[in-house]
Amino acid sequence: MAVAAEPDPPDYRQDLVAHPESLAIMRRIVSAHVDLWGFRELADSVTLCAHELLANVDRYTGSPHCTITLRRRPNGVRVTVTDTNTDPLEPSDPDWDAESGRGLALINGVAEHVGTVIRRDGKDVWAEILTSRPAALA
Repeated sequence: MAVAAEPDPPDYRQDLVAHPESLAIMRRIVSAHVDLWGFRELADSVTLCAHELLANVDRYTGSPHCTITLRRRPNGVRVTVTDTNTDPLEPSDPDWDAESGRGLALINGVAEHVGTVIRRDGKDVWAEILTSRPAALA
């Protein structure tokens, strides 16, 4: 009797408190999932986007509680961070000499698509990082 191999899970979801101490662990988790899904060449970009989205939760939302979701796509990975703040993001021209404030510009530089969905109880901020080739199917 042949046993069919389970395909890699299409999503990774983690509820967390986005404090600076947890970001290093999340970067390793994100990178491991991107590698597992066959997108090693995207690992740095996906990890950067995840880090910046999580750092924004701690800095700007008033509550560090959030959820990160990684979704495998045929040609890349979507990173979504859900927080409890309903305020839309306020993109601004970054001061490249400042210590912070460049996160959205960095995300826009590496992601193919970026968006925000405002909900009654918070918002989802997402970035899609794509490759030119589909991953091999398991």
